[in-house]
Amino acid sequence: MNFSHRDTGATEYRIQQVLRIFGTDQSFAFKHGFAILFFMFLVHARLTYLPLSIPAVLLANYYEWTLNIRDGTSTIRYTVLGVLIPWLVTFMYRLIKRRILMHNLPGVPHNILFGHIPTMAKESPKFPPDVHGQVLFNYIADEYNLRQYGLFYIDIYPIQHESMIIVTSPEVAAQVTQIKSYPKHPAFKRDFGQALGYRALVLQEGVDWKELRTMFSPGFSQTNLFSMVPMMVDETEVFASRLSASAADGSFVRSLDSFTAALTIDIIGQALLGLKFNSQKNSNSMVTSIIEASRLVRYLSNFSVDRLNFWRILKLRYYEAVSDSSLNKLMRAKWTELAASPENITTSHALFDIAMGKHFKTGGKQLDHLTKDFLDLMRDSTKGFIFAGHDTTSSVLAHAFYELSRHPKILEEVRVEHENILGPDPAEAATRLKEDPTVTNALPLTTAIIREVMRLYPPASTIRLAPKESHLLGKDGKHYPTAGCMIWVASSIIMRDPLSFPSPHSFIPHRFLPDKSPFPPIPQNAYRPFEKGLRDCIGQELAMLELRVVLALTLRRFDFREAYGELDRRLGRKGEMFKHCEKLGGRAYQILLTAAKPKDGLPVWVTERKSDK
Repeated sequence: MNFSHRDTGATEYRIQQVLRIFGTDQSFAFKHGFAILFFMFLVHARLTYLPLSIPAVLLANYYEWTLNIRDGTSTIRYTVLGVLIPWLVTFMYRLIKRRILMHNLPGVPHNILFGHIPTMAKESPKFPPDVHGQVLFNYIADEYNLRQYGLFYIDIYPIQHESMIIVTSPEVAAQVTQIKSYPKHPAFKRDFGQALGYRALVLQEGVDWKELRTMFSPGFSQTNLFSMVPMMVDETEVFASRLSASAADGSFVRSLDSFTAALTIDIIGQALLGLKFNSQKNSNSMVTSIIEASRLVRYLSNFSVDRLNFWRILKLRYYEAVSDSSLNKLMRAKWTELAASPENITTSHALFDIAMGKHFKTGGKQLDHLTKDFLDLMRDSTKGFIFAGHDTTSSVLAHAFYELSRHPKILEEVRVEHENILGPDPAEAATRLKEDPTVTNALPLTTAIIREVMRLYPPASTIRLAPKESHLLGKDGKHYPTAGCMIWVASSIIMRDPLSFPSPHSFIPHRFLPDKSPFPPIPQNAYRPFEKGLRDCIGQELAMLELRVVLALTLRRFDFREAYGELDRRLGRKGEMFKHCEKLGGRAYQILLTAAKPKDGLPVWVTERKSDK
């Protein structure tokens, strides 16, 4: 084929332009890359739509090409316009619609242009930057008299894509979790699924959730739980020996929560799988990967720079791969073991083995055939139980030691209870519990202390998705719209309501002892640390039993005293006290670390008591 000189020149010109724009012009490459990243961020933050933006970008670039303006700068200009115009249209439509809807609904002072952002920006600096949202919103509910409605709205678009309804009363909470059981919010599964596996029980809905709950429920029977008490006693003895070693070596414990977490990990490992993780003595790569992955979860806020932190994403994927590989190997080994000795299913007390027995009995599955689907299901369920079974219980234990150290009269009273029920010699309490696990039911003050700690420091709460065309009936008798809203049943705010719990910020365990309570009976549905309704916590009885055992074996042997001043000295920092935190935990206020955890893990001085028995 022959070309004229003019054709050849035009072709060379086009090639040179393409090479210059996409290969040699580093300034353009940088600008174009930045524009693409900015566009990806807008889509990821759900501030614009792909169906709108992509055609706009293509048309803008085509328009530039037809005008013969191929100098790179114009490409950037038209590309950015192609992204920004649909973003601006989408943003303004949502903004105007939402601001009009939210302006007269219960909440903090609302700005027609900026929503609740100015008020939140005013109130947030009164608290530490890492404070858990439930601590901040407890203050806001009181400061702005929002409890009277039973709920209030938070509109901080575009920082958070959806408006949030924060439920503050048991009457409204019952509408979400009991009268009707609203589904878990997709953001919960989207974000926690990365760390816990998307098929964990806590993330499931409908038939999938019901099947898993049916499989695992038999393992949480009272008879089976009591069979675990000797194991709990043994692991608590290891915990006590670690505390003794710390007391002998200067008595400073950098993080009490890390001690209690290792203990609860070892207990859940044996309760769930019948395996010793030995986390109190050595590190376990599988367990560590599950915990570290959960720490990297970022959820609820769409506008989070950390969501674009590729190093965080890579670490999350790494820990996910490590935990999945270890658990897949473990699941296959357990399957092989059960296939070789099916009789072990009926004699085992491990939750996993009992669930397998239930599955085989009801589902007709053959022991010699492990499908990938079922392997994934069991792996994710195990990850979910390991995380939920240790993380919340460990923080409750840490805060229990903390509150009892601040209330010596209550501490002395519960020690008398342990002496009366378990014998005068603390060293013999372990034997007593092993011989008769049911004695744990005869510790009313211990149980009341646990319940009061969980009232003041609930480690978790539930976030639900409002069905379309739904509404909630407020305490004031008005119906409030929920369409397009995220609903947070804020158990911490509900359980610090002075109408349900007089002296709401005070540690008063006797409120849970009807014959000794200085207050009227607690209203129905007001106490909800494990939530209520169909989706209440399947492991709540296991957690309560575990907490009673640990406190019964340690409170007479050790004294604790918070050591934030010593930690400040060692870190070379100036300890800062936020006055609004004083009644919400003091220096041990809750932070968001997947679950609600005590700040800095709660540093303490620990002293081993001398027994005179």
